[in-house]
Amino acid sequence: MGGNRSALALALCLATAACVARPDGSETRTLESRSYGFIGELLGGEPGSPVTVEASLTLPPPGVGAPPYPALVLLHSSNGQGSQDWLYARRLSEAGIAVLAVDSFDGRGVSHTVRDQTLVSTASMLADAFGGLDVLSADPRIDPARIGVLGFSKGAIAALYAAYRPVAARAARSSRRFALHLAYYPWCGLRLHEPVTTGAPVLIQTGALDDLVPPERCAELIAASRGAAGPPNMRLVVLPEARHAFDHPMLSMFGNLPISAPSPAFCRLQQQADGSFVETSSGRAVNGANLNEALAGCSRMGHAGGNEAADSAAFENTLAFLNAAEF
Repeated sequence: MGGNRSALALALCLATAACVARPDGSETRTLESRSYGFIGELLGGEPGSPVTVEASLTLPPPGVGAPPYPALVLLHSSNGQGSQDWLYARRLSEAGIAVLAVDSFDGRGVSHTVRDQTLVSTASMLADAFGGLDVLSADPRIDPARIGVLGFSKGAIAALYAAYRPVAARAARSSRRFALHLAYYPWCGLRLHEPVTTGAPVLIQTGALDDLVPPERCAELIAASRGAAGPPNMRLVVLPEARHAFDHPMLSMFGNLPISAPSPAFCRLQQQADGSFVETSSGRAVNGANLNEALAGCSRMGHAGGNEAADSAAFENTLAFLNAAEF
């Protein structure tokens, strides 16, 4: 999403019921994390810069389930923490699942990354995700064996790639791993040299009309992860007539909203045997210093839009996925 974010959000909040507040009774948590400029730094073993970020913990309401609860670390989109995160915190807690909604931006002095995704990298959000896993694992009200991660758009990239062993080995500060991964419309253009997953189940949900992060990239990622059929623990659901951010409450009135910032729709970053990355369409080496420039040639403008049917179907899929994993 992008362009005139504050004005659009304010207008929608005043004119509709699109605004969703942080759930009553949510608890503020802090977690120790790290910041990186590029995922190559994380995978290369660089320590990153220490940072403290805040998160909001929402537990199921009284009478819904009993502790220790299953839980999800929630990672926001490039618009930052807001109505979408609170909507899912409510939905999931009412289903008996605790939610730790991490704010990856404020602690780093960033409000959004719509026009410059390098302001907070995927590697930084990966570090946040595993920091959230540690916080939840230490809470006696949470079942440490049933902690997953869910992300939207930018956050979904981190939620998805946390399922790969080389990433988890570098991003986690302990031996803990996520029990499952839920990714709503992620960019799937990153290819690891050793794309071996942890074995935890992965559900990717995206829209058939998503021209910002096309579903074809995710199908390619699954196929590249383990043969032509893809690894059996990874599933891609493509929702018909749905665009990017189809479930966002602020887009409920818009089925087709042009986005003013480009997205790396056609970009593919391939990790080489030496750990470096190359954008395959141009053959250009990519690092934290030239990432925006390297992706410019394979990016394009696109659209976002709400779709009530896709929203409902995706959440039903999410609940079924969680139930199948005995959450």
